[in-house]
Amino acid sequence: MSYKDVVKQYPGVLALCFIAVFSGNLGQTFVVGFFQPAISETFALTNGQFGMAYSAVTLISGFLIFFIGPTLDWVPARLFAAFIVLAMTLGVLLLTLTSWPITALIGLGLVRFCGQGLFTHLGTTVVAKQVAQARGRALALVTLAMPIGEAILPSAIAGALLVMGWREVWWVMLAALLVVWGPVLTLAKTWPRPSHQRCPKGNRSDADSSPRPLSDMRFWRLSLMMMSIGIVNTGIFVFQADLVGEFDATPSAFAVGFALAATGRVCGALIAGRLVDRLGAAMMARLYLFPLMAGLSIAVGLQNAYGIFAYMLLSGLVTGMQEPTITSLLIQIWGSRNLATLRSVFAAGMVFSSGLAPAVFGLLLDAGIAFTTILLLMAAMVAMGWLLAWKPLQEAARGISRE
Repeated sequence: MSYKDVVKQYPGVLALCFIAVFSGNLGQTFVVGFFQPAISETFALTNGQFGMAYSAVTLISGFLIFFIGPTLDWVPARLFAAFIVLAMTLGVLLLTLTSWPITALIGLGLVRFCGQGLFTHLGTTVVAKQVAQARGRALALVTLAMPIGEAILPSAIAGALLVMGWREVWWVMLAALLVVWGPVLTLAKTWPRPSHQRCPKGNRSDADSSPRPLSDMRFWRLSLMMMSIGIVNTGIFVFQADLVGEFDATPSAFAVGFALAATGRVCGALIAGRLVDRLGAAMMARLYLFPLMAGLSIAVGLQNAYGIFAYMLLSGLVTGMQEPTITSLLIQIWGSRNLATLRSVFAAGMVFSSGLAPAVFGLLLDAGIAFTTILLLMAAMVAMGWLLAWKPLQEAARGISRE
């Protein structure tokens, strides 16, 4: 089944899930970062205080995803989406209407929780469950909403900030979100039903068949592989100024790098979607991290702007491959019935890694370790993740799965 066939056969669910993933861009770091100077100035926060608060709300949101994300297995997707939209609305209003820093941080936390976490979780989980015959391609098409958002939103927000205040920009984005989601929630007819009812506490038959990834050694062996791209990218993006300085490049080089990363992300998603359906998720998972290791090695070898370009392009490729590969892998190993539970653990891990990575990079830099050495350490970490994952991936490739 080609990409064109997938779009023709599943237009409703693809559109629904694409909108959900695109909406999640509003809580991503590349959007929130535009408002950091204004938020810090408004609430009298230093850069360090904002950074600590941002890491704290990110870690808390990851903790909450772990508990709320699984409910998508038994709560109707329409109701789940309505909850996210309402929570995002409350978050934006708390962030922009309060004069108290603590209330604003709660609002920022809700924006991160809904954007980075639940909107993406909703879109990818629903499409993976509904399009079983061409799951890889469907996930690739839906997750294109992420690089498209990265290509459109930064320039739109930067332009809007030139003519209006930061609060007004958030209100415009919130209004656009509600204009889109109002009809989707009330008129759309493609909302899927829950995969099953929640098991009563006294009934152990279904509960015993539910996956418990945190008590499964396979998940822990796969975890570092799954989190590697988030750890490396977050650390590099946050401390890009240190990397640019050590590589004797200019800030504009990193801006070009972001464009290359977006291009790589689109290509990676489309490539992975096709290969996952053709080779299987387990085989794809054994291959998709090699561009990341190559990008880190090239950057260390060149130590100039071209090294940054190579890394950004190749890491973008891996980022695009991640969602179709990992979501399909979770289904291949544990089945799709409890996919929301499985993806919640994965999503929480990704959020935690994005919250902890800046601290790790910062401590290494404060200790006087060169950025090139840190990149080598990251390459070693990625290789270690690949080695740890080899056995469960080999078992999955042999057909030891639940679906």
